[in-house]
Amino acid sequence: MSFIITKEGAGMNEKRAAVLRAAKKLFAQKGYHNVAMQAIAEECKMSKASIYKLFQSKEDLLLALIKFRKHEMLNKSAIINTETSLTPKERLAKKIALEITEFRENRQFINFLSNEGSSPDTAVFKKHLKETKSLIISWHKDSIIQAYGEEVEPFIWDIVIIFHGLMREFLFLVGTGKAQPDVTTIPPFIMSVLDLFIEKKLNEDQKSSLNEDIIASYMNFSSCWAPPKKEELLEDLLQKLKTKISSLSQDDVSVTELLSTADLLNEELFSKEPRTYLITALLDYLGKIEALQCDVSQIQTISIKE
Repeated sequence: MSFIITKEGAGMNEKRAAVLRAAKKLFAQKGYHNVAMQAIAEECKMSKASIYKLFQSKEDLLLALIKFRKHEMLNKSAIINTETSLTPKERLAKKIALEITEFRENRQFINFLSNEGSSPDTAVFKKHLKETKSLIISWHKDSIIQAYGEEVEPFIWDIVIIFHGLMREFLFLVGTGKAQPDVTTIPPFIMSVLDLFIEKKLNEDQKSSLNEDIIASYMNFSSCWAPPKKEELLEDLLQKLKTKISSLSQDDVSVTELLSTADLLNEELFSKEPRTYLITALLDYLGKIEALQCDVSQIQTISIKE
């Protein structure tokens, strides 16, 4: 299957991204109800009619923005899972740091979503938020099992609740915008608490402290989780790479040549019989551009790993 992105498709994705960035900024600053589509259009220098070609309504735009943020977070988490140089616990620590950093960088927007008065009061929006919470719970559950092994499954929900309680308090501190805690110290602290609890449970009673009704509620709540596939990760990373190439200065590099290289890489990665030597050569060429090195490294991690 080929995932080659046409110039028209890439342009459409870039327009959507521009609208999403503008909407995120304005919603965070003023709240959903105080932002008109015309204001979003002016912020991203597009016509209101053009935005309505991409999004059916303001609520549709907000839902797309939430979905985009979820997609981004899950992709970054999935990339961490491929880092075989890290131990399972080190990967969990890196995910904790990622979540806290993402929250800090997007705290205005997240706080806006949490404020009932500034977000839409519709069944569709509430359902979307519930699904988002469900996904986060299940993501945490799976990440903890990956770090500590299947032996913690009998009391996994006890661990998840402890984990959520710790994360909630640290995210509150990060979200205040005042004296900020050192993010590097938070993952080791959270994991030290989990270590102590898990050790105690393994040495004593491994049964869950929660009754069956509560466990069933949690399991139903988190049933929608599904990690992104390798192809989805690569497609997303390649689109980001092309977007970054397009933003480079023509005075410093040949943007046309780099885009052609990225297209060839895209075609080779999704061919029936991808040639590893060619993929490596294309990535090496693109990686010579300093601004692209991070994206190239992520693609290399995903594509070369079996």
